[in-house]
Amino acid sequence: MIFAEFFFVIHGNTPFPWQQMLADREEWPEAIDLPTASGKTACLDAAIYRLATGKPMPRRIWFVVDRRIVVDEAHERALRMARALCDKPELKAIADALRAFGDGECPLESPLAVARLRGGTWRDDSGWSRDPRQPAIICSTVDQLGSSL
Repeated sequence: MIFAEFFFVIHGNTPFPWQQMLADREEWPEAIDLPTASGKTACLDAAIYRLATGKPMPRRIWFVVDRRIVVDEAHERALRMARALCDKPELKAIADALRAFGDGECPLESPLAVARLRGGTWRDDSGWSRDPRQPAIICSTVDQLGSSL
């Protein structure tokens, strides 16, 4: 499955050309500097797709920004992706590749864990913090990340 298909199954539209290029690159860039409303949150989709298809990518994807509302929107996007990986038959191969970060005898229960760390919300550590093999997206404010460290 190519990235555009993965993206369409989850979101119902196609990625911007720069998002496709990000998913296809050999290496993840050190910085992504784009203007507001250019679709930077879709970097989460590209990162998970890259991880599932064997491109160099860490298992823990941190999305850290200084605005709570942006953290909440990124968290919702990550949850939508996690649900699609579990519910959409078209994404079974991607979900299985993520679950395979477990091992043959003990594959991971969930293909993708999602967490939100920011002030004013309940912190849920179920899964992502207990098993270092678990692919995860963690959305956080800058302040909460510093506080958690």
